[in-house]
Amino acid sequence: MKRDRVNGNRFVAALPEAVFGRLAPDLKPVTLKRGMPLAAPGDSGKYVYFPDSGIVSLIKTMRDGRTAEVGVVGREGMAGVGMVFGIPRTAFDAVVQVDGEGHRIDTAALRAEMDASPAVRGLALRYLSYRLAQLAQTAACNRLHTLRQRCCRWLLTAEDNVQAERFVLTHEFLALMMGVNRPGVSLTAAALRRKNIIRYRHATITIVDRPALEEFACECYTTMRDEAEKIYRA
Repeated sequence: MKRDRVNGNRFVAALPEAVFGRLAPDLKPVTLKRGMPLAAPGDSGKYVYFPDSGIVSLIKTMRDGRTAEVGVVGREGMAGVGMVFGIPRTAFDAVVQVDGEGHRIDTAALRAEMDASPAVRGLALRYLSYRLAQLAQTAACNRLHTLRQRCCRWLLTAEDNVQAERFVLTHEFLALMMGVNRPGVSLTAAALRRKNIIRYRHATITIVDRPALEEFACECYTTMRDEAEKIYRA
């Protein structure tokens, strides 16, 4: 495969040339379809996924069946980082929420390169630190910020990773991720639509006014965007 340093997965693009050359034959293209499960609690994690576009949601399901999104994976990183560090079982579901494309690799192959290369290990450790920061930020966001702020933050993140102003996302799925009921999400989306910030038709969302969306979003969007940049500045 050829890697795209501009539009592809940023973790793959940051791999040293020699490492990428060895891993390239093992990186298999995969189409990420909305609702597609990549991991479930208890899975051993045979594959690591690198999205080039789209969104993967990390979801925690409670005993009563209620769910909440605890993190997202886009083109900044990978789904399955815990397995690379030898954690034997994943603790949450990883489900594609917005369609995209990407690659997957056998976890053992990436782990072997990480063990052999200090540069790859350092890159993976920085991404793991980012993921932990994201989990903490999401927990605080879910507790302290309004539904409108959280929805705006999520829409901005989705646009960044889809790399398009239009994408498919149902109210039902967004409500599931936010851990709220569908009417709450519908009212929030309707308010944004009335302000001509988004358009919503047949489950397709179009970002009309990104600056306004950024104004209404909580601080978590820029905080995590800046944290992601730190991974690749080192």
